[in-house]
Amino acid sequence: MALQSRETLVFLATYNERSNIDRLVHSILTLPISCDVLVIDDNSPDGTGTFLKQRVAADERITLISRAERLGVGSAHRLGWAYARRFGYRRIVTLDADFSHDPLEIPRLVAALDAGADVALGSRFIPGGKCDYKGWRLFLSRTANSLARRLLGLPIREYTTSFRAANLRSIPFGLIETIPNDGYAFFLTAAVRLARHVKHITEVPICFRDRYSGISKIPKAEIFFGFANLVGLFFDQRPFEPAPFAPYIFDELMEFSELHTRHCCE
Repeated sequence: MALQSRETLVFLATYNERSNIDRLVHSILTLPISCDVLVIDDNSPDGTGTFLKQRVAADERITLISRAERLGVGSAHRLGWAYARRFGYRRIVTLDADFSHDPLEIPRLVAALDAGADVALGSRFIPGGKCDYKGWRLFLSRTANSLARRLLGLPIREYTTSFRAANLRSIPFGLIETIPNDGYAFFLTAAVRLARHVKHITEVPICFRDRYSGISKIPKAEIFFGFANLVGLFFDQRPFEPAPFAPYIFDELMEFSELHTRHCCE
């Protein structure tokens, strides 16, 4: 594989993000940090994956993993973390593909890692943080995060968004890659595991904006699953026992997926 950087991997999961992805990838690759971009696309009907194949052929900093069907955002993030481990990256940054997270704020998360944090969470709910949601969506978001903080007693305020950065050498192998949630509950579980098992975790204030274009893809049933997951995490206080990381974890998660890099296109 011909990758320019093994320092920072920026990861995006996509499903029907054709209207956003070109501008987003361009914004990331023009940041004042050295990074590569990994996109995992779940066979988007709008042609997101087809377009990205063209970008991959033109830029060695971009890698695409195409999956045969819609397998869930949580499962995509597990694979993204496993990819970063498998190919030797030092840091991973994750964010949504709809511009609800401003890519221009990525360097602030990376700077927090450089300053000594093992994990930096982009947070709407600390001083300086903002959220564009209004009405029911704002109430639901604030309530979910407040309930998680009170019930779990952890020293963080943001549990449910994907805008995060981590020093992979500080995260126990398998802590994220073995999370059982395939859907949006993944982000709560990941935040809880990180807060319980990582030594230095910090929050960076961000402005969370409503998506740039398209429609939200969070199923209403995820609200119920999220609450059930929160209750489960409250009762499950067992410490995580990391196992030696093996490359086959990446191979297992890659089942029914196809890897596209400029190297394989040449």
